[in-house]
Amino acid sequence: MTSIDDWMARRVTVHLITSGPAGPVLKGARVLFGQDPQDVARGLGGLPEDVPLVALDVLTETVSLPRGRALHVDRIVFAEPQLVAAWPSVVPTEGLTPPAPALAAEEEPAPEGSRPRLRRFASYGIVTDPAGRVLLSLIADGYPAAGTWHLPGGGVDTGEDVRAALRREVLEESGQAAVVGELITVASHRRAQSTGTDVYAVWVFSHVHVAEPTTPRVVEVAGSTADCAWFTPAELTELSLSTTARRGLEFLVRHRRRG
Repeated sequence: MTSIDDWMARRVTVHLITSGPAGPVLKGARVLFGQDPQDVARGLGGLPEDVPLVALDVLTETVSLPRGRALHVDRIVFAEPQLVAAWPSVVPTEGLTPPAPALAAEEEPAPEGSRPRLRRFASYGIVTDPAGRVLLSLIADGYPAAGTWHLPGGGVDTGEDVRAALRREVLEESGQAAVVGELITVASHRRAQSTGTDVYAVWVFSHVHVAEPTTPRVVEVAGSTADCAWFTPAELTELSLSTTARRGLEFLVRHRRRG
């Protein structure tokens, strides 16, 4: 049976608002396997590796290609802190570059004898309610980091955008109707699985709010979530958290300090 992944390829690009000769300009580049999006963005602006960037948006673009194929492009937009207000007026009339057709070519294959590669693009939420509680999900047995508490979220399906994916995942994992709010940051993670697979993931972290929280319940059947619950900030310190949850909460703290 043919699936959408058989005819729609996935690509990731990064875009940076940086200073040009006549004012703010927007530069873009493709993100290859294993590259950190923020490092690619700094390279576009010729910036030192310790310069902080502000994640502004993640845009999803789907286009048709010749011979009955299509392309799904996730475009990550960063800005130098002093140039945030230039978004989105800096977008050229012809759209973001590189244009989707220029991204059709496959990457160079992995060197012979290297591990099989798996690439993921995922959307995770720091989910809160009016009382300030945080929603977490427990990873089920048989999945990486089983038994740790995780941020609601997961892989973005082909043809889906990061916000729709996050709303879907929160509903499946906890039964909560959520509103996706401010983008916190975009990061990457690379690890080798026990199967010998080289796994590279781009993680999008957003703030998510549940205005009318209910008792959490796992809706998906036979999925990666074993349980879910609301926790106060004080209770979070007593939990065994996944790497994704730890990094996401650390990003949130830095994001609030910067704001």
